[in-house]
Amino acid sequence: MLIELKLFGGLGTHLPGTDGPQWIEVEDKATIAAVLEKFEVPLDAPRVMLVNGRHNKSLDHILEDGDVLAVFPPVAGG
Repeated sequence: MLIELKLFGGLGTHLPGTDGPQWIEVEDKATIAAVLEKFEVPLDAPRVMLVNGRHNKSLDHILEDGDVLAVFPPVAGG
């Protein structure tokens, strides 16, 4: 199945060849954790994850064909 993967900030270095979002092929019923592991994004790093624009905290969330997974590094401000 195909999903769109968007890695922001320093996480973008884990995407091969481009800085922008990519449509990638993943196994059916792939979890967020499986996708992040595939691109060597550390699972223990704090981050914000969105699936189809909605906040998602679970690495065990099962993705569906056509989903958009956006992952942001920790954000701080003040």
